Amino acid sequence: MKVEYVAFSNLIIDDIVFPDGRTSWDTLGGGGLHALVGMRVWNASLGYAASVGPDLADKHREALNAFGVDVRGLAVRPGTKTARAWQLFEWDDYRTEIFRTDMSEFREQKIQLADLPADYLQAKGYHIQWGKVPELLKLVGALRAANPDIKLVLEVSPTNFGEPEALWRELLPQIDLISPDEEESLGITGRSDPHEICATYIDWGVPLVALRMGARGSLVYAADGQRWELPAVPTEIVDVTGAGNSYCGGFAVGLGEGLSPFEASLRAAVSASFALEQLGLPHWDDDSLAAEANRRVAWARNHTTRLS
Repeated sequence: MKVEYVAFSNLIIDDIVFPDGRTSWDTLGGGGLHALVGMRVWNASLGYAASVGPDLADKHREALNAFGVDVRGLAVRPGTKTARAWQLFEWDDYRTEIFRTDMSEFREQKIQLADLPADYLQAKGYHIQWGKVPELLKLVGALRAANPDIKLVLEVSPTNFGEPEALWRELLPQIDLISPDEEESLGITGRSDPHEICATYIDWGVPLVALRMGARGSLVYAADGQRWELPAVPTEIVDVTGAGNSYCGGFAVGLGEGLSPFEASLRAAVSASFALEQLGLPHWDDDSLAAEANRRVAWARNHTTRLS
């Protein structure tokens, strides 16, 4: 199987508790998994790069394969457990994540570039949610050296809070898109106003920033001065976990396929809408998926506001 897009992140087994008492145990999750869901709306040649323990159940590998995901990039760490966490939701969709496995082990044993099959390095695009900025500088440099045309989408995490501005200014010109949410951006830039957040990332050298704002949609700034605001695409919400990751996955495929940033952002918004509709891995019919995805792209295009 030729791998065209890769999620370079993590895999977590989620045990989910909803505010109405419903539960979902032993559910595939993690930022990488949800990014793959967003990618899969548009592409069926995907690779998963994450570390797991020997205890990862065969049913999960089989489910990923059936979904169109190559699992050769899942690196088994002997003597560790596959990451597992409680996901506890409030009525306002606020989520509390409580790790049931060792968090320090989770961070120390994370996937490394050396773990990947050689052909993963020739993928069109990567979603990356991984490591601190000094580590990211090395990773991005190595990926660019192996494949200068690769599209790199960075999704930040709380581990990036408080890292020096000088390091961000070194990293951001080397990627194609950064897509944080508002809370993450406050921890990184110290700013809370959405437009100031986006302007700060642009000033730090990123070509494109997509600020994710939950139910309020997203705000996109490009270094060439273009700006636009996308609404959240209407859908029936089952689980809000991972919608932001899926947004980034959809954006990565759009950029990798050579679409303009505007058109790629429409795919990102649509990917997020599909992620909201199910728990874990969805079960899609590709023909009906394509028709519905294109319908939602048209809706998003008609409801997006150009700001410049």
